[in-house]
Amino acid sequence: MRIVAKMKVGIIGTGGRSVSYIKALKALSEDFELCSMRFRTQEKADLFKKEYDIPATTSMDEFKSSKPDFVVDVVGYYDVGKAAADLLRDDIPVLAETPPAATVQELCDLWNLSAAKKSKILVAENYFEEPPYAAMIEAVKRGYLGDAQTVTVANTHEYHAFSVMRIILDEMNSPLTMIGKKMDLELTLTNDHAGNSIRDGSIEIAERYHVILNFANGKTGFYDFAISQYWSDIRSYYIMVQGSRGEIKDKDIWFLDSNQIPRQSCFHSNLTGDGGLVSISIRDDVVYENKLLSKGIGDNIGVCSMLLNMKNYLETGFAPYPFADGLQDAYLTKLLHECGSRPFELIQSEKMPWQK
Repeated sequence: MRIVAKMKVGIIGTGGRSVSYIKALKALSEDFELCSMRFRTQEKADLFKKEYDIPATTSMDEFKSSKPDFVVDVVGYYDVGKAAADLLRDDIPVLAETPPAATVQELCDLWNLSAAKKSKILVAENYFEEPPYAAMIEAVKRGYLGDAQTVTVANTHEYHAFSVMRIILDEMNSPLTMIGKKMDLELTLTNDHAGNSIRDGSIEIAERYHVILNFANGKTGFYDFAISQYWSDIRSYYIMVQGSRGEIKDKDIWFLDSNQIPRQSCFHSNLTGDGGLVSISIRDDVVYENKLLSKGIGDNIGVCSMLLNMKNYLETGFAPYPFADGLQDAYLTKLLHECGSRPFELIQSEKMPWQK
C-alpha cells in the first residue's frame, strides 16, 4: 500500500471499545480520518452522529463506499470473525477486536482466508502497548531478571493474559500443555459491573480459573483470574515475573546489580504538570518513553498505539504483534475453557495453521 500522511478509517460496531477508537482517531487527527461508522440501527447511528460529530450509516454498502484504508472491527463476540471475513473478501484491511473469532474453526477459517487472499489483518491486542506492561517487558529484555522463567498473570483475562505471558517469556510459537481447573466460588458483591456500589451483602458465584501452562522449553505460565476481579473491591489483581536474577511484582522489582548486590526499586511514572505520562523508569533507567506525548496523548495510549501499528503495518508490512499471534492467544483461550470442563487433565496444544 502507498504511504499516505493520513489514512481513512472506518469502524463497525458500537460499545465502549468503539468509543475508545473514536477518541483515539480524533486525538490522532494528523494520521487518521474517521470516514464512516456502520451501525445496525438508525437510532444508534443518529445517537453517535450527534454525540461525536462523525459520519454514520446503517448500510454496509454505503460504509464500504467511503473507501476506508482499513476498518476497525468491534462488532460483538459471535460476529467479529464474520464481519472481518466479509471485509477481507472485498480486499479491505481489518484491525479486528479481541478475540478475532468465536470458535477454533472460525479462527482457522479466518487465517486460511487471509492467507489465500494475502489480506492485511491484525488483532487489536493493546496490553503489551499499555505503559505499565511495556515498561515491564522492556525491563525483562534489558536483563534485569536474567532469564525470565515464570510469569503469573492474575490481573487480566484470557487472550490478554496469554499475550503478555508469551511476550515476556519470548514464547510466541512453542507447543505447550495446560492443566488446571475452573472453580465456582462465592463472592460477596461490592459493586455491579457498571461500578455502582452494592452494600446489601448479596452473593454471586464467580468463575475462577487456576491453570498452569508448560512450554516446550520448560518455561511456565500461571493463570489465576476471575472476571469479577475487574469490579470487586475485595479481590486484588497482580502480575509477577520471576527470573534467574530477580523478580517483578506489579510496580516493584528486585534484582542483582553488576556487582551481584541485591537491589530493590520500583517502576516510577514521570508525569507532565497536568498528569500526562512522559516516561517510566527504574531509578535513572528509562524503560518506557511515551512517544505519543508529542501528539498531546497522555492516556488511551494502548489504543492509539494499535492504530499507529496498523498504519505502519499497511505501509511497511511490519507488525509487533502479527495476526498469527492474535490467533494463537485466542486459541489458548479455548484450551483454557477446556481446562474448565476437564479439571486436572493434561491438555496438549495442537499445531495450528498459523504456526510455523
